[in-house]
Amino acid sequence: MKDTLIIGGHKKIYEDLLQCLKSADIATSARHLDLALNAKGEAEVPFFGTTYLVSHEGVRRADEKRFSDAIASALIHYILKGSDCRSKGQFVTLAQLAGPLFEHSSYAQSALERPIVKRFQTKIHELLTIAASVGGHPGGEAGLGAVSLIFNLLPHIPIQLIFYDRDDEFPARATLLFDRNATQFIDFEVLAVAVTVFVRFLTKDQPER
Repeated sequence: MKDTLIIGGHKKIYEDLLQCLKSADIATSARHLDLALNAKGEAEVPFFGTTYLVSHEGVRRADEKRFSDAIASALIHYILKGSDCRSKGQFVTLAQLAGPLFEHSSYAQSALERPIVKRFQTKIHELLTIAASVGGHPGGEAGLGAVSLIFNLLPHIPIQLIFYDRDDEFPARATLLFDRNATQFIDFEVLAVAVTVFVRFLTKDQPER
């Protein structure tokens, strides 16, 4: 059942996207994205440990729990694009993905990385436990003393979290990196929404799915 919570106007966006979804070739998109189709013709999209089902009627969770319009909108965008591209295996910053328009923005640091630092400094064990609960695993290149974790934001869209805990000389710091081909699967604005949802989930004291 859909949540009535409106986050940043996403309810209206979701309603508009529903109209596009009615004529979408969901089966082809699912094939391109390596997603399973259930007996009802719904594409099964894993998103942080939960399966979402996308059909011509809209989006629902397999467990029928509530969720935000922001998540629904991001998943519809992902299905509508239905890219048959594959991840590049090279990680870059959000600013590098966005290009000149985002070059001087502090969004990645203020809205994404700072909450991770605040939540997990001196709590590396909690970070690793929560990460593992949604399929995050150690991987990727990072400097000495860092914890580096790889997550699948969505199938074929890996992201890397590099976290340095504070010590006697330096404060804690976090860096989020994105596969270079991420915007082949969803537009940049949608990617920013999806990763914001990810950070909110990751930094809750008791994450709910």
